This record gives sequence, C-alpha cells and structure tokens, in this order.
Amino acid sequence: MPTANRIIRVVLADDSDISAAFLERLLEEDPELRVVGRAHNGAELLSLPARQMAHVILADVLMPEVGGLSVIRSLVGECPVIVISSVDPSSPVAAEALALGATAFFCKRHLAQDREAARLREAVKAAAGVSQPPEATQSVVLIVGSTGATGVLETLVREIAGVPVPILVVQHMPEGREQSLSQLLSFGPTSSRVARDGESLALGVIVAPGGRHLRLDTHDRLRLEDSPPVNGHRPSGDVLLQSAVRLGKRAVGIILSGLGSDGAQGMGALAANGGVCLVQHPRDAAASSMPQAALAASSRVRPVRVVDLGRTVRQVVGHGWK
Repeated sequence: MPTANRIIRVVLADDSDISAAFLERLLEEDPELRVVGRAHNGAELLSLPARQMAHVILADVLMPEVGGLSVIRSLVGECPVIVISSVDPSSPVAAEALALGATAFFCKRHLAQDREAARLREAVKAAAGVSQPPEATQSVVLIVGSTGATGVLETLVREIAGVPVPILVVQHMPEGREQSLSQLLSFGPTSSRVARDGESLALGVIVAPGGRHLRLDTHDRLRLEDSPPVNGHRPSGDVLLQSAVRLGKRAVGIILSGLGSDGAQGMGALAANGGVCLVQHPRDAAASSMPQAALAASSRVRPVRVVDLGRTVRQVVGHGWK
C-alpha cells in the first residue's frame, strides 16, 4: 500500500482513446496520481503487465469483447476498482458494478464538472488507502442511525462535506443496501465508500456494510466482524462507539432517529471518557427512542435540533467542545 508521499499508480481500461486521454489528464492534475497503463477491454486489462503494479484500476463497464463487469470480480480481490461509464449512477449497471465489489461508480458526463473531477481524484486516493490519513489529534465523527434517519444523515453529511475528518456511519438497513447509501453520501470533495476489513482510517465517509459489525482497532484500522447482533442489530452502533472510547476528546458521537436503544451504552462510555456526544433532538426524530436512550445514558449528551446539527458538528470539530 502506498504512503501519502508516494505516487499512486493507476491503470485505465477504456475502449475510447479520447476518453482514456481525458481521464489521464484529469487524474494527473493531481501530482500524486499517475496513469501507468491503458487497456481497451477486459481481456487486455487482465493480461496487462502494468496491472501488477497498479494501486487502483479505473474500468469502463461498456467495452467490446470483454467488458468491465466481467472482470470486476476477479480484480477486486487484488486491487481496488473504480468504475466509469456513460450510464447514469442510478442505473442497474451501476448497481451491479457496486454489488460485484467496485469501490465507486462515476458517470463520464459528470466528470467535466470540476467538483466531480475532484471527487474522482479523492476516490482514487481513498481506494489506494492514502487519502490524507487523519492525524493522531484529529477528530473522528461516528454516526449511528436507524428508522427515519436516512434523510437527516444525508443532510448532515452534505452540511459537513469538505471538513477534513473521517466519518464512520452505522445505519441499520438490510444487507446489500450499503452501496446505495454510500453513493447517497458522496458530496463534493467528501468521498464515500463501504468499509473494508483491515483498511486504515482515512478521510471521507465510511459506511458499515449490512450484516457486519464495524469497529476501530487500537491501530486505527477498520475491522468488520460477523459476531452476533447487539441490541438486535448487526451492524450495531454500540460496537462502533465502544471501539472509539479510547479516542477520548477526538471522538464525536452522533445518534440519529431510531427505534430501540442501540448506541446508548456506547454513547455513555464516550461521554465518560471526554468524547463529544450529540443526538438528534427527539422532537425532530421520526423515531425518538434511540436519541432518548442516549440522553438518558449521560448528562453530557447534548440534544441538537436538525437545523443546527451540521453547524454544531463543524464547530466542535474545528474548535473543540463548547
């Protein structure tokens, strides 16, 4: 895995030379990114010598002979794959690519926009595991949500997009929905991806996969576990929050709308160890049980109205707890 000071090597697979040249120029606007090889279809990509030295592969899904979808499964085990295509990110093709293990999906038409081009460059860095790793003194935002939380979660992430912090998300949802949620939470320079076991904590939004617990280990690496559900949920907010207690004041825990009490115990432990503890105000929550349980866990847990939540997070991350 490259370090933050090394060149990130990228291989492109696109049947259009014009498109490949555009993508190469776009990527290499960042001096840390370098395209080291090109392929015109999946078969050529699999036999390309440069593929063995790539940190990230960008592959079109609609290529002649052997398309990108046909090779994603065999590639993702050895190298992160970001898919590019002329089709819309909401299309079935995009959903299939992500389900097969692609790290992210980008529409070529949108890459003409500076903001989307910047998001692609950040996604490449994040996939390579070198996207501005957080400093040891930096805050880590941990968000837990369940019933009625998705809309508030989307709004919150949009409002704090661009703030240079890792944002770990546990949202109770059926298995297989994590890629859709990850796409929903990509805004501007803030990349979003589904957590991978063993990867280092990095900037951007990291979503817990359905059916697996997400926690931070003592080396700030992400761990995915198949242990039994906690509070009836897997992933569980309590598992994530408890793993972040050691961060002390660096931890910013947030519990959103939801039924039950998942996250309350972890929030109480965070509060006792100096962490910043916020909950969506129960009056604003579609399901107030989880915020109320967290408030009952410690007097240091602070309820915040939805309209103030993004601004409050930006303040505590930038200036410390007030």
